[in-house]
Amino acid sequence: MTDRSEHPIDSPAHPTRRASLEAGALALLGLPRPPLGGPAAAQNPKRGGTLVVAADVSPPGLDPQKSAAAHSWMIAEHVYGNLLRRDARMNIVGDLAESWQVVNDTTYVFKLRKGVTWHHGRDLVAEDVKYSFERMLDEKTASPWRSNWQIIERVEAPDRATVRFVIKRPFAPLLSYLATPHYSAIVPRDIVEKQGDLQKEASGTGPFMLERFVPDNTVVLKRNPKYFEAGLPYLDGLEYRIIPDEAARLAALRAGTVHYLWSVDPLIDRQLQGAAGVTLREPDGYCAQHGMAFNQTRAPFTDARVRRAVSVGINRKEIIASVLRGHGAITTKIPPCDAPFGYNGDEKGLPYYVHDPAQARRLLGEAGLGGGLDTTLEVSPRFPQTIRTAEVMKEQLAASGIRVTLKQVEWGAALKNFVRTEYDGMSMIPLVWQPDPDAHVYDIFHSGSHINLGKFKDARVDQLLEQGRTTLDRDKRVAIYRDLQRHMAEEAYLIFPYASGATEALRDSVKGYISLPGAQPGSRSRQFFKQTWLDR
Repeated sequence: MTDRSEHPIDSPAHPTRRASLEAGALALLGLPRPPLGGPAAAQNPKRGGTLVVAADVSPPGLDPQKSAAAHSWMIAEHVYGNLLRRDARMNIVGDLAESWQVVNDTTYVFKLRKGVTWHHGRDLVAEDVKYSFERMLDEKTASPWRSNWQIIERVEAPDRATVRFVIKRPFAPLLSYLATPHYSAIVPRDIVEKQGDLQKEASGTGPFMLERFVPDNTVVLKRNPKYFEAGLPYLDGLEYRIIPDEAARLAALRAGTVHYLWSVDPLIDRQLQGAAGVTLREPDGYCAQHGMAFNQTRAPFTDARVRRAVSVGINRKEIIASVLRGHGAITTKIPPCDAPFGYNGDEKGLPYYVHDPAQARRLLGEAGLGGGLDTTLEVSPRFPQTIRTAEVMKEQLAASGIRVTLKQVEWGAALKNFVRTEYDGMSMIPLVWQPDPDAHVYDIFHSGSHINLGKFKDARVDQLLEQGRTTLDRDKRVAIYRDLQRHMAEEAYLIFPYASGATEALRDSVKGYISLPGAQPGSRSRQFFKQTWLDR
């Protein structure tokens, strides 16, 4: 039995167990940049004040187990806790769990932290944890994370402070999933049963409590005075102000009426260059990708040659230069962005990623489309970068005999159509990969998944996905996911015009803020303000 309190994750005490834990615990995306102005302890943090975040859209709801929307759980993360979490260096540490034991490859035991209370005053107990996972597994909940947790055989609460997970088979990403806020938020059974859900009302264990939620207007959080981490948070509260117009968000930041903007468009961020009292920063790594999927339920995209033709018909370097102003990279990184699982830099070893119009025309001819191809590309105007990318690709593909009609669809419909493959030819939306390669990848590529992108079926892909999640040795997992990436690129099931970073913009008065890589929002970073303060 491996005891987390005796053997830290990076301990050499048990090399075999270490390898299995590292798969879910090590920093996979590189280290984040240091907090602005240096470590909090060295700057004498100030208490008080409300930090205002300008958001582009309103969260559809606040129930962390029912909404996959980034705008929902970037708020819920401040309200709810998890058994585990990642620190600033992406190491897994305890959150609501103060320690854990790996009994064997299918049994994990967690000891809850003492003195943790829900916002409504009741003590956190093991039954809350048990209920939380059973709720996500319940079909009636319709949780987007249900498939993530079907690996669970049962969750037990032998006493008030002990939680035991028994899983069906070895599952390498388990600890990583338990440390991912939107996958595993712990919720209070009594409040859920009283209200029906947590979409508009909330009670968590996190550093902030929900004070007010006005859809399409604002979400206001206030400091939790009984938060278990002594002295935190420093802020009196957080306000997420819904400002749909980007120009208005930029103006508010310049004026100082908001403190933080996430994911500033690369063609717009130049407007903030040199703005008084404003800092621009780009978290390390290119983690977000524009994924272009094909409807493979009918011709012509059932033919790999046609999909390959589209891929080589795209000039990715030109897109990165013209649309992103150089803030991007060529990529086929289907698992996480960077080492050890993802390929870095120019993907020279992978097929069909070099611009070659002559090859595209030849592939079309071999597929019986010597006269070219007429098709559609569905995109959403919510992301101006996506529209510009689609316009450039339309021109590029025309040179290869692929004539594209752009179809702009409202974001909600575009997302639904993309996930369900309810579009005519092609569809493109931003995609983000989580720190462990199993996250998302299994759901969107496995033939048995209801959200399989493009509705393709490939026994080799299924085999690699199953091997990847059940193999505990990290080096072997790396090899598996490299094979997956090469195979996916060869078959062109899903192609990527580029991967991009994000520009965060914040007032200089914001101190102690660290963006954690590898998760939304901002696609490339995760905003978390527990240790942030305002130097007013």
